[in-house]
Amino acid sequence: MSNTYAQILAEANQAVADTAAKIGSDPQRPRYHLMTAANWINDPNGPVYHDGYWHMFFQHNPYIADFGPMGWGHARSPDLVNWEHCPIAIMPTAGGYDGAGCWSGSVVIHDGLPHMLYSGVADMTLWSIDDDIPPSDRQRIPQGYYDEFLLEIDQETQCIATSSDGMLTWNKHPANPVIPAIPADFDLIGFRDPFLWQEDDGHWYMLLGSGIKGQGGVALLYRSRDLFDWEYLNPLYVGNPAESGINWECPNFLDLGGKHMLVVSPHGRPIYWLGEYANRAFKPEGAAIRLDWGDVFYAPNSLRDPSGRWLMWGWVREARPRDQYAAAGWASCLTLPREITLDARGELSVKPAAEMKQLRGETLFDAVVEIADRVPKSLNGASGDRLEIACQVVSADCERLCLQFRRSPDGEQYTELVYDFSDGSLTLLRERSTDTAEISVEPCECQLALSENEPLNLTIYLDNSVLEIYANDRVSITSRIYPTRDDAQTLSLYCLGGSARIGATVWRMSSIWGDAS
Repeated sequence: MSNTYAQILAEANQAVADTAAKIGSDPQRPRYHLMTAANWINDPNGPVYHDGYWHMFFQHNPYIADFGPMGWGHARSPDLVNWEHCPIAIMPTAGGYDGAGCWSGSVVIHDGLPHMLYSGVADMTLWSIDDDIPPSDRQRIPQGYYDEFLLEIDQETQCIATSSDGMLTWNKHPANPVIPAIPADFDLIGFRDPFLWQEDDGHWYMLLGSGIKGQGGVALLYRSRDLFDWEYLNPLYVGNPAESGINWECPNFLDLGGKHMLVVSPHGRPIYWLGEYANRAFKPEGAAIRLDWGDVFYAPNSLRDPSGRWLMWGWVREARPRDQYAAAGWASCLTLPREITLDARGELSVKPAAEMKQLRGETLFDAVVEIADRVPKSLNGASGDRLEIACQVVSADCERLCLQFRRSPDGEQYTELVYDFSDGSLTLLRERSTDTAEISVEPCECQLALSENEPLNLTIYLDNSVLEIYANDRVSITSRIYPTRDDAQTLSLYCLGGSARIGATVWRMSSIWGDAS
């Protein structure tokens, strides 16, 4: 590692530390969702379990709270619950194969050694290490750059770094880039975000997200024995552009037992298919389905843990203007880990990882509540901005069930979740959640048809401005709210067109960072 690159890493870590010292107590900043100590985070990268630690890497701009040429940040945990920040894993090397960014990818353990596979984007004259400008001024991607990034396919390559000290430091391999060019005879849009798994034949397999011009998004399948010498095999699956767009990012491929699951992020809402994997090809059993029904969930990444369980994280984007989060000194976070399985019907099941129960603190409310038509029932003693809320319908003879949280005493500010028993819709309403201009407050809606005698079960994670909702282990909604009133803290239930009995439990949630806040 050259002195120049070592200096780049040192400057990046210092920039994070300097900003973190200035952030202070921000009422919008989450406390039990994984994020950087300061500045920018986006895609989760390379989740892996190794030598007693869960490791999460992520796209990270350490200099400002804004999108820019990315390095990889790093955090680790002994239990999926309590986390610590680690030194930045890798940063771009100016003028090299990753000079414009070390973009998303995977970490796997090969022959006992951690290997990081990532997409390098060559220096596109964004900046030079010799430029007489401070690093923070280099780190905002210029207007229109991302469109150019999509088109400059020859700038995208696949690269490796390895670690021999528990993943605290990484060395870029001298063989980089290990995949220097796209497959022959393809006219592609994008070539990025390696996702890896190992099969019984001893080979490593890798998907790369791309798009074939005139055809649609594609997941390209590669094979290798040693992670350095890669053989291109074929498209695992080519999508219909009307259904899944013209270019895919962040492919994931999960063996769920009996079915495989292909997940892609088509520059919009992530989608998935369930289907059959045979002869190195994937055949969906039906149309693509939204993976999450919120407005801020993107670029999920997954790992299979030592017990065989699949866990998935996503990027939780901001829903406020760029100038607001840039000024705050931090932007975005990751979702809680989600367990991904098939249910008894062979359909997707998604629920919070069981370890999240360890974050529960004081029980603020635990009772069955009788609610009546248009009469809000307060959950006395249950208030706050960092909560887990569990609701189960004991009985319902009504048209709609409505839960309000982050509610002010006068009812002027609140966020509302509504389930409509007549049409099976679950809707998050945010028109009254903030007084701040330019905040996204569009409703988020999905369908959840209940079978006969199936009770409605809702789990809501409220972490300051971050909101995750899970319903009946079948659907999730990830969103953001930015309440402005300090007294917008309470919860209430009511129904429309009848009455209902609801079992409700509310817990205060702890920080994941080992502090008392």
